[in-house]
Amino acid sequence: MVKNMNKKEAGKSEKAQVHNIRAAKTVAETVKSTLGPMGMDKMMVDGHGNVIVTNDGATILRELDVSHPGGKMIAEVARTQEALCYDGTTSTVVLAGQLLGNSEMLFEKGLHPNVICRGYHEASQMAVKFLENDVAMTSDDRSALINVAKTAITGKTLESALDAVSELCVSAVEKAGDAESVKVVSFPGGSLEDSYLYEGVIINKDFVLEGENTYGRMVLINNGLETEKAEDHVQVQLDAKSYQSFKGSSKADLIESAKHIVNEMPHGGVAFVRDGVSDMVCTYLKKNGIMVVRRMPESSMRALSRMSGVEIAQTPEDIEEAAEVSITRERKDGVWYLFVGDGVESNEATLVLRGATSHTLEEVERGFDDALGVVSLVMSGKKYVIGGGNSFVRMAMHLRQHAAQIGGRAQMAIESFADALEVVPATIAENAGHDPLDTILAMRHGILQGDVHLGPDVTEGGVKNLLKEPVFEPFELVRQAVLSASEVTNAILRIDDIVARRPNQ
Repeated sequence: MVKNMNKKEAGKSEKAQVHNIRAAKTVAETVKSTLGPMGMDKMMVDGHGNVIVTNDGATILRELDVSHPGGKMIAEVARTQEALCYDGTTSTVVLAGQLLGNSEMLFEKGLHPNVICRGYHEASQMAVKFLENDVAMTSDDRSALINVAKTAITGKTLESALDAVSELCVSAVEKAGDAESVKVVSFPGGSLEDSYLYEGVIINKDFVLEGENTYGRMVLINNGLETEKAEDHVQVQLDAKSYQSFKGSSKADLIESAKHIVNEMPHGGVAFVRDGVSDMVCTYLKKNGIMVVRRMPESSMRALSRMSGVEIAQTPEDIEEAAEVSITRERKDGVWYLFVGDGVESNEATLVLRGATSHTLEEVERGFDDALGVVSLVMSGKKYVIGGGNSFVRMAMHLRQHAAQIGGRAQMAIESFADALEVVPATIAENAGHDPLDTILAMRHGILQGDVHLGPDVTEGGVKNLLKEPVFEPFELVRQAVLSASEVTNAILRIDDIVARRPNQ
């Protein structure tokens, strides 16, 4: 026979849930004021006095010192949203916070957490199904991609050059195929309008050698050209004669390896090496007109390989051929850069960002990353929705119609989910200085009258047609935001106790 929980057990369970909910809501409230084109910035200062000024939700939550487990779960869902959709982290977190807040009111009405979880899950599934079938739009039109980029940029540092930056983002993704293949490099100085797309790879590393300023060949080596260092605990006993022989053979082997590079590039070039290169080898290669770039990031090595069509050799002995490619060395802000691939037909693209200060460029780069990501999402899936929270209100209205047909306590949970969805456009309006309730009511009324593309007018107040604006965002971004917010909310609501773990043995 199963006994009902006593008052002490019930109180303990309720206390844990309340603590988790409040911690999660606190995290959500931290980023809530940054949502929308009129969102405010946060200044984040670490213990060393380093400052970050941003309104990017993902960055704020990544830098935020969150200690409560419930708050950490909210921060984690933001990281998931960013990883999958590049943007929409603030919307996801704000929605999760509102769902949790609404669940408290359902508790007061006597609903069990499991009933709420089932209702929220059913509501999220209905919402995204309606989103896909009745709200999402499909287009191969390039202008739609540009407007998606503009929406992602609006309200950020990039907005001062909205048209130019949006065009750059679309061109970069078109060239590279996806956001992950677009590298972003920042050069302090100039203005945002001076940013441009370089069709090739830019290597921002200090070089071993000065050499010439232009080169025409390169090799890629996925290893190092230096003697291996013995572990500290290894002891080798050698007499003086044996030691000299040991040193000589090691140097000779390295020079023999270096000769393979020279043989492949007899008239000079650049050797990109994954690991370290000894000074002796560098000097030898320099005498033969070859520049060495050592300790190359793996991502840059792969990009150079894709661009040139040349395989990365494991050792110099494995080099099959050198790539014929334009390589230009330029000094920017005290650092030498290599511009590789100008004029070569490839999918590699590098966005070169210009800005007044390094702090400005950091925020610009974050904005570019978001814009590149959302363009890539729409380009791959071909689906987008009206932005500004329009899709959230339409999903909410659909859920209310469905809930009325279900009845019972599940109806209350679904209606609660619907109410929570409207927090996104309400917050956008509120952050712009307008009445959130009036905005939501105006959107509902207009949509019922057939104007289904309404959203907050952040400039004048009230609502306007965001299809004509136009304000677009990826379908997948909204879909994932709804599902992620629902999942993290249910995960938190199912926790009825917080206990200390045994330390790892």
